[in-house]
Amino acid sequence: MQQHEKVTKLVGWFAKAAVRHAEALEVMAEDLAAAEVADLTRYYRALQREGGVAELLRLLEDPDPVVAGMVAVYAMGEAPERCVATLTVIAREPGLMGFRAQAALERWESGEWEK
Repeated sequence: MQQHEKVTKLVGWFAKAAVRHAEALEVMAEDLAAAEVADLTRYYRALQREGGVAELLRLLEDPDPVVAGMVAVYAMGEAPERCVATLTVIAREPGLMGFRAQAALERWESGEWEK
């Protein structure tokens, strides 16, 4: 498999895992949510190894705030300005999605995440 093909697949898998993670949170299935976090982390690390984070960052513009928000959370250390901008928009959403984005922004601003 060529590198570009591999990166494209990893980006797709990351997006699907982000949606499954949100679905698991909605039904309060903690085990499923945790499994999706493990997958997201694995996909993100693989994208870093393959030089594919720039491709993943394109999903910061995804119309699905679940996908865009998860990319922002994972890529915050690599593209903080873009990720903060995305999370700021999502934080205006009602419900859990907006709450989670606002919480992520607060963690970033407090220095809880490495800057």
